[in-house]
Amino acid sequence: MQKEVQICVVGRVFRPNKSKILALNKTLREYFKLVKWYLGYSSTSKKFLHEKCYEDAKRLFNLNTAGRRGDGRKALP
Repeated sequence: MQKEVQICVVGRVFRPNKSKILALNKTLREYFKLVKWYLGYSSTSKKFLHEKCYEDAKRLFNLNTAGRRGDGRKALP
């Protein structure tokens, strides 16, 4: 079964320079690889995915996890 993912980005319109475009494209590629990996578990339980996959996902995919505390709670702004 093929699953489709649709993204809608809402925000300011800006004119990024070339390095920002390259960085955004790299992040999107990693993000979509992560989404496909999660979909492979065929689970809709957020608790299951977090307990079983969070540490593996951080290790396997080069995504920024800054803004999260070591215990999984969001850091205060």
